[in-house]
Amino acid sequence: MIGHTLAGRYYILELLGEGSFGQTYLAQDRKRSGNLRCVVKQLKPHNDPHTLQVARRLFKTETETLHKLGTHSQIPELLDNFEENQEFYLVQELIEGKDLSKELIPGNRLREFEVIAILQDIIETLVFIQQHKVIHRDIKPSNLMRRSSDGRIVLIDFGAVKQISTQVANSIGQRPATVSIGTHGYMPPEQKLGDPNFCSDIYAVGMIGIECLTGTFPNQLPKNADGEVIWRNQAEVSNDFAKILDKMVRSDCHKRYQLASEVLQDVNKLRISSNPPPAASTLLSSPSNLFTLMSTWTREHKIGLVGIILAVIFGVSAVFTPEIRKIMGLEDADRFTSYENLENSLKMKYPGNWDKQALSNAVSQEVVKFISPIQKDGDRFQEQVTVMVERSSNKTLDDYTKSSKQEILKLDKNAKIVEDRESTLAEQSGHRVVYTTKQGDLDLKKLQVWTLKHDRAYLITYQAEAGKYEEFLPVVEKMIKSVEVQGGK
Repeated sequence: MIGHTLAGRYYILELLGEGSFGQTYLAQDRKRSGNLRCVVKQLKPHNDPHTLQVARRLFKTETETLHKLGTHSQIPELLDNFEENQEFYLVQELIEGKDLSKELIPGNRLREFEVIAILQDIIETLVFIQQHKVIHRDIKPSNLMRRSSDGRIVLIDFGAVKQISTQVANSIGQRPATVSIGTHGYMPPEQKLGDPNFCSDIYAVGMIGIECLTGTFPNQLPKNADGEVIWRNQAEVSNDFAKILDKMVRSDCHKRYQLASEVLQDVNKLRISSNPPPAASTLLSSPSNLFTLMSTWTREHKIGLVGIILAVIFGVSAVFTPEIRKIMGLEDADRFTSYENLENSLKMKYPGNWDKQALSNAVSQEVVKFISPIQKDGDRFQEQVTVMVERSSNKTLDDYTKSSKQEILKLDKNAKIVEDRESTLAEQSGHRVVYTTKQGDLDLKKLQVWTLKHDRAYLITYQAEAGKYEEFLPVVEKMIKSVEVQGGK
């Protein structure tokens, strides 16, 4: 597989991992600007007709779920999915960083405020996936990536390939490829029996917290006669935090926290006022990131640190010429700015160097347009992203999608749809269409993404010259991913 190109664009660089369910590869997307690196996951079902039919149906269901989950900033975005030579592939965003197992060194105990910060980061993401009725089933340190860019913890490997493989085996009457999906030590009793639920993921996160505090792998911790983990004697921990962890890892799932939101509520109540923030030298040497640690500090701690940071910034700002800022990557810190439209309950982010034009078009219902800067003299077309909000007249998403596609083809005789699939926008189910067209002698390519929420349709349109479409697409995808629609149902 190494050196091969899939779907005419994904060039396979190296094997990242493999198992009985399939392989995972590092790849380059040769159709994205800069040959964007990504992760390609492969599923190879048996090639008899019935198995393929079942796998194809399950693959569609799983990819729809991953598309929705990928709207969260701490879950890898699903970039593409396709079938080739009766094999199924997922293409996901590559998270640059190190997984949490690199921070959890056996015998090394993290302090309580560090562990709380880690758990808060994970649980906030877990709340989101539970809102989408999803169980991860394999939360463990190696599936938690500390992202290099901001230090946040990203939850990876949702096991869609494993899920499909297991369900395919069950549906065709074979013995499942595995009795249960999960990892020993982080997997609770009910999951080992093949009956996972929301609190199964909570158990895994609790065991990670205990591992952080004790410096001991979960499968090496003793248990009492009731199957409860014995760990407090190996950790320095407050009684309040220990109670939360104990409730997260109860052997009986009915005695556990049932929802991640319940855990988050209790964790957020904890005050670490008795433990002052660590010294700067400790922060620099600690494996936990400064940004994550700050999430548990008191207001006074944060104000003090902000004061120090501002003093340093103003003290050295004169030295930072534009050239030095570019080399150091400081320009990226303020690359995006916020846009808000209160009338339509809309918020999103856009590149700070793009022009923003507020619109009030009663015919097209356009509310704002973002236009890219002129790159060079003679630039014939400036890339643009337009936001439209209109009353949906109680239509369903399917009805709106059907009429929107008909309207594209009816109003633009040159339009040719090249991509047509389900998508998400503002964490809502939506639809995505890409089509080519002409404007005079210019060849254009357009992307439209839409969704419905509280009796309104929200539609984002990106258009560019066909030859430059891929170049600006990563920026546009970030804009689309940032869209929020507040309130309503």
